[in-house]
Amino acid sequence: MNKVSIDRSLPDRNELWRILVETVHAMPMYITHKRYVSEVMLKEKSDISSKELAVIINITLGEAIVILTEIADEKKDTVKVGDARKSDSQITDRKLFDFSQ
Repeated sequence: MNKVSIDRSLPDRNELWRILVETVHAMPMYITHKRYVSEVMLKEKSDISSKELAVIINITLGEAIVILTEIADEKKDTVKVGDARKSDSQITDRKLFDFSQ
């Protein structure tokens, strides 16, 4: 009987995270779930854990972790960029061509 040699080396944590994110992004309902969590769930309970979220809206724990992490990262980016944002009047004065840059 021939034994097949299997490489049992585990990927590092960053690679595992990238694989999880890629898998979650491929899920058909991911965008809908993320929007619902951002617009509804976090307004009702801003400190919800990933386990609670997974149970409440019936998604996998991995999807809940990715969604909460991405929303938190987006909020951090918004705070950092907040002072550099242009006013609405400055934006509406621009033409469509100006947004392509």
